[in-house]
Amino acid sequence: MELFKDLTSDDKAQDVAIVTSGVFQDGASSIQAFHTSSTQIASSGDYSADVYRYDPAGNASASVQFGVAYGHADGSGSLGGTGITGERTSAAVFGQFNNMINPPQTTRFTFGNNSTAKHFYAITFNRARIRENLEPGGWELHLGPQGANPDATQGGVAVIGTPDQMVKLIDDSSNNPGGTTNARNFSPEYNIVSGTLVGGTYVHKQASDEDETMGSYGTFYPSIGTLILNADRLAGRQPQLVTFSGSNANNENTLQMVNFITTGSYFQAKRQEQITSTHYFVRATAKKFNSTSNETYYTESLAGVKRIVAGMRTDPKTYITTVGLYNKDNEMLAVAKLSQPILKSTSREALIKVKLDF
Repeated sequence: MELFKDLTSDDKAQDVAIVTSGVFQDGASSIQAFHTSSTQIASSGDYSADVYRYDPAGNASASVQFGVAYGHADGSGSLGGTGITGERTSAAVFGQFNNMINPPQTTRFTFGNNSTAKHFYAITFNRARIRENLEPGGWELHLGPQGANPDATQGGVAVIGTPDQMVKLIDDSSNNPGGTTNARNFSPEYNIVSGTLVGGTYVHKQASDEDETMGSYGTFYPSIGTLILNADRLAGRQPQLVTFSGSNANNENTLQMVNFITTGSYFQAKRQEQITSTHYFVRATAKKFNSTSNETYYTESLAGVKRIVAGMRTDPKTYITTVGLYNKDNEMLAVAKLSQPILKSTSREALIKVKLDF
């Protein structure tokens, strides 16, 4: 009885595909509404703010889309200091991202021509949401006022401005596919520049053309789903996001960035995965797989010996419904169910392709 077949390299083929999909809740590739949780802000908002697509106060299914944080090398903009009660949370955030992204002995961030940046804003997606990567060239973020909007407040911080202050940010992967030459802990690293993906990628100004003092808008790390935004550049012509850096002061800069994201009203992003597909070609040749262990295939003689049903002895037939893949220890690793049974006999061969994605 033929129940197993050894597969060789001739029976296998493999291919790799890049698959992209929306990174936000419900598989959306862009969102226009942004919400925070008062509970989260009250408990850990001095470190970071979680941003939702739906209001968590009224939607039980609302999940965190990304996080926003502000970091300063000296702890400015947050409470605390030598002999002063407070955790200097902005310094903790700066140290965390500095240790994660930059090589040892680095004390400042580099944004284009500015290699001495002491503070930044970070927008991060968790691993479960981006899976492998945040797609380079697949995101666009609008920051700043769509118009005068004094009611857009969170934590008492108001956003007031005019439409021409809004900036549209993308990465420069379209013009710089390999990323920057900076030696970071994660590569590739792309510059964040002003531009748009609407109607095809269009970069308004390259990072190298930005102001020598302020530097570029920031850097993007697709492998960890993180955008590091240059606070000095954001305070420039657009979007004029002025960061407060008082000593031993809770300036709520994180919430100010959330407000600028909220009033910008647009964030597009996609995740990118490499899917490896292995194809197994299972061949049931004419003289094999023509019997089965199914009890309906047999009858019993008076002596209690099993015999094949008379009609199957001279012209055996089976119906293939399932293909199981086993390892060398005879342990089943995968099962493939056919959409309908396949007739198999000595005059009929079958070729079944089993595809595994991982």
